[in-house]
This record gives sequence, C-alpha cells and structure tokens, in this order.
Amino acid sequence: MKKKFTLLLLIILTPLFMGSTRYNYSFYNEVVYSAPGMNYRTYFNAEILGASMSAPEDLVVYNQRIYIISSALSRVDLPAGFTTQNGNIIVVDEQFDLIENHMQFDFDQSYEGSLNTAIPLKLLSPTGLDVRDSGIFIADAGNKRIVKLNHDFKVLAVYDKIDDPTFKQPDVDDEEEEDKIDFIPSKITVDSSGRMYVVARNAFEGIIELESNGSFNRFTGVNPVQLSPTEIFTRWFMTEEQLNKLPRYLPTEYTNIVMDNRNFMYATASASSDTGDTSATSSNERMIQLINPKGVDVLTRTRAYFPPQGDVQYVTSINNYVVDGPSHFVDIAITDNGIYSVLDSKRARIFTYDSDGNLLYINGEEGTQSDKLSINVVSLGYLNDELLVLDKQAREVIVFELSAFGKAVNQAVAFYEDGDFVAAKNSWEEVIKFNTNYEIAYNGIGKYYLRTGQYKLAVDYFKLGHDHYYYSKAFKAYRNEIIKDNFGWIVGSILAISAGLITFSVIKKRKKGGI
Repeated sequence: MKKKFTLLLLIILTPLFMGSTRYNYSFYNEVVYSAPGMNYRTYFNAEILGASMSAPEDLVVYNQRIYIISSALSRVDLPAGFTTQNGNIIVVDEQFDLIENHMQFDFDQSYEGSLNTAIPLKLLSPTGLDVRDSGIFIADAGNKRIVKLNHDFKVLAVYDKIDDPTFKQPDVDDEEEEDKIDFIPSKITVDSSGRMYVVARNAFEGIIELESNGSFNRFTGVNPVQLSPTEIFTRWFMTEEQLNKLPRYLPTEYTNIVMDNRNFMYATASASSDTGDTSATSSNERMIQLINPKGVDVLTRTRAYFPPQGDVQYVTSINNYVVDGPSHFVDIAITDNGIYSVLDSKRARIFTYDSDGNLLYINGEEGTQSDKLSINVVSLGYLNDELLVLDKQAREVIVFELSAFGKAVNQAVAFYEDGDFVAAKNSWEEVIKFNTNYEIAYNGIGKYYLRTGQYKLAVDYFKLGHDHYYYSKAFKAYRNEIIKDNFGWIVGSILAISAGLITFSVIKKRKKGGI
C-alpha cells in the first residue's frame, strides 16, 4: 500500500516539477534543483488601472513611480478627435494605482524647435522610455525621433537629426542619402549629465551617444565581429570576388540598455548564433554587457562557473515543438549591491546575477494564468525589492516578490558588499538550509573562513563550492600555516636525516677501506 501511494504521488508531482523553474546550474553545467528566488505576488493591467495599455513596450521605475509607454491605442481606447493610433504614457504609484495617462503633449515655453507649438505633440509607435531628474525621454520610433519632456509632461526638445554618415538626414534629397538608413530609435537611457544613449534599428555600429543638446558624439560599446580560425584561414586564400559572394558578418545588435548611478551602462544583445556553433560561443557569452564611460565592456565573467548568458543547457534545431537555441534577452534591471536581472523572452525566464556573474536564481514560467508570463515579455524593473515584468501579449504587469530563499541570498550578497563578513556567513548558512545544492553559498562561507585565517575550513568549503581560484589561495595559506607551525620539527627532521646519511656514508667508506 505504501509503495502504491508513493508511486501515485510521483505521478502527480512530477509534471509540476518539470514545468516549474525551480532549477539552477552546477559547476558541471548540470541542471540541479533550487528553491525559487522570487514568488508571484500580484498583477495589474489596463482594466484594473482604468487606462489604455494596448501595446505596452517599456517600463521604468523612477522615484517610487512606475512609467509605462504603450506603442498604440486600440480604436476602442481612442478618445474623441483622435484618428490615428498614437502612443501613450501612463504613470502608476507604488500601490499600483493610476496617477497619469497622457496621449498628447503640449510644448513648454522654453521649446525652440521647428515644430508647430500650437499643435500638441503625439507619439507614433514609441518603443523606448527613460525617466531621469532632467526629464522624460522617449524613443518615438514611428516618428523617427527622440522626444524630451519635463516632469509636467510638456515638450522640452525634439531630436530627429543625427549628424553622422550612417543615417539619412531629414528634408535632404540626395542620391547619397539612398544608401543610408533611417534613424529609428528603439531604446534609450540617459546618464547623470543628460547625455542620451540610443539603440537604433538596423544600426550595427554600436550604441549612439548624443550630447544633452542632441548633437551626435560617437558610437560606443561596439560589438566586434569574431571569426573562427577556420574562417580566417580560408578567407586568406580567397579572391576579392569570392569574398564579395560570402554572407556578410554583422556585429550583434543590442536589444536594450539601462544606466546605473555610476554612469555605467548595462546592455543586452541578441545571440550571434542559435545553432550552438562553437565559433559563436564567445559572442553568445557577451549577450549581457556592462559598458563603462570609455565604451569598454567590463562585466565580470571569469569568477563564475560560466559567463552570464541565461540558460546554459538548451537543445538545438530538433523540431518545431521544442524551444531551441540560447536565451533571447530583451531587457535588464539593476538593484542594490551589484545584483541585476535579465529578461529572456524566448522561454519567459528571469535570470538574476550578482556582480561576480554568479547565477543566483531563475524565475518565470510560460503560461496564460495571471502568475505566468508569455514569450512576448518586453521589459522589467525593480520597485524596491519587488520585480515588475511588463507582458506585451497579456497587456499587464506581473509583480514578483522575494521568497525566503531569495531574501537570504540577497542579504548575504549585501552583507559581503558592505564588508560585514560575519553576517554574510550567517546568511549563507541560512541559504544552505533552503538548498543544500547551492554551491555559491559554500564559497561565501569559505571566503569568511579565509578572511579569518581558518584555512582548513576554507579549503573544505571551497572544495564543496568548486571554487578553484579561492581554493588555491586557501590551500596555499593552509600549507604555509602547517609549515610554520611545524617548522622546528621539519628542520630537525631534515638535519637528522642529513646527519644520518652522512654518518652512513662515512661508515660505508671506512668499511670499504678496511677491506
């Protein structure tokens, strides 16, 4: 009877575990069970808010307020006098109640542009948004421009001319312009000085950096094209005509960007290959980047078991019924103590990492229920410790809160960043109670013992956590400690052995001489 009950329980529970995201990856890149870092809390949508959110594209949290931009209004939502589908901005407070809903914008008195200020400005298919102290910045993709508003939602500036040979210039009719591309901004972020950083469609040169007055400065964060050694070797012997017939290799295109308080820019990019080709591995490992003000990617990748790249294990090109290929990141959100989360629209997953690139936990499941995500998720942002995910298909925002396990992990990271190593150790020990497979926790405890000079314990914990770098440091210190504590015995033994060998040699020579 007991065996039948156990078998029945397994039959019932197995589908639940298989369909959940209660997993992480081990040192050996194997999928292991892990407690969830976040749990579903609630959701809100256009109906709950009483506002239009027909095709939401981007979400930003600023001063405890949630800003959402929608690329179009359904004809049912269009107010009287509107004949086209325009974008709108809604603002929600931390209690998820509607504060603002703007579909057109008057011009501020300080505006000095060429647009007719008597006609309110309307957005056309906007796809990007950022909110800073200096204003509200919108990537108005349909109108091929950037719009800057003040916090009263009045137009301060419009930027539609990018003075660079890559882009066509408005109101210019020239044969040379035909070979250029239109400036179509898709995502935008702004630093503390007011500089704007823009991801534009079909622009592979990098992220566009604009000065606060809208003038073009440079391309930054350029993704280099990487060829395999075989491709480089074969191209060496090709003629120019043969090279022209080869497919073009374009740099990886960015999908989203966000600025932190240090003016470092977190960026997500598309995978360069969906086939698992080893020649594209290094490029796929750069789907998440941290670009410093010099335009250099400085994201830490070498301290973790594997670079931050979402799912490590995935199938490649099996059939049409299985989601294959690497993760496809569409947005990134940053919170305290170097922790950041990235949104994967391919499998409706959220991957959260620490500043060393360690994968802390995975959340999100695909489904049609209110606590699930669709594969058309587009944006996410942190509101205190809660994570908000914007689902374009469901036209709603799903709110996740930290689980007890997630709180313990985040606290351990925070204590370590603050230099409180005792508290960090205690938090990591709490984490292990939730999940004994959590190798990062063993490394965290090992770092405490390494700092406090308990090298033998540090070696044991780093071995459990498979941290080769810190294991070597702890083992070296432990070895030196053993040598120091037993120096007298070691020297005495060496001297005694040496004396014995010398004595033996002398006696042996005397015996030979006597013979």
